[in-house]
Amino acid sequence: MPPIFPFWFKQRQCKAEPADDENTLKVSGPNLGEWVIGIAQGDNKRWRAFLRAGGDGPEMASTEPEFDNPTYAWEAAFELFRTHSVV
Repeated sequence: MPPIFPFWFKQRQCKAEPADDENTLKVSGPNLGEWVIGIAQGDNKRWRAFLRAGGDGPEMASTEPEFDNPTYAWEAAFELFRTHSVV
């Protein structure tokens, strides 16, 4: 399921492009650097969000697999990006 971009995303002139798979995006913006955000389904069939710096770096932040549907997990992924990169 494709993400719904938050209202502030375009205001900050951020861009997103597909990364490794349909559940991962490479995001960037002026003075923000390049980040990878995504969602993944856990063993409990719930979704989690994650944030990585750069392309193949380790996860900088993530949530527990607690979201019932991917839309909520995408919202959490964008929030991780915002809190870690947008000043």
